[in-house]
Amino acid sequence: MLSPRRAQFEAKLKSAALLKKILESIKDLVTDGNFDCSPAGIALQAMDSSHVSLVALLLRKDGFQDFRCDRTIPLGISLASMYKILKCAGNNDSVTIKADEKGDTITFIFESESTRDRPRCLLIHHRDVCN
Repeated sequence: MLSPRRAQFEAKLKSAALLKKILESIKDLVTDGNFDCSPAGIALQAMDSSHVSLVALLLRKDGFQDFRCDRTIPLGISLASMYKILKCAGNNDSVTIKADEKGDTITFIFESESTRDRPRCLLIHHRDVCN
């Protein structure tokens, strides 16, 4: 269930391992990218540094357990930093990604359904990324 506190963007993916595998496959190709979050889902389109390869990723909102995006916002993130954060997730953890109202902080919350551990929360600061 989505949090009652209003965030511009909030999405919960049942398997953090899925997002971890996606990032693992593209993090060495693309260093930074704008994840364009919209009411339809999350999209990333970025070129590698030598402008040879194009990465196009679309995660539709119906692929998430919970999804809310009040308006379209770009979230500039270092993919290497995001991957390091996702490595903190266990294979059976879910991940909730939130962007605050100002859009300058992105929060990753990992929860385990199999154990009674407290949710783990990590923050990353938004970056302005030009494609």
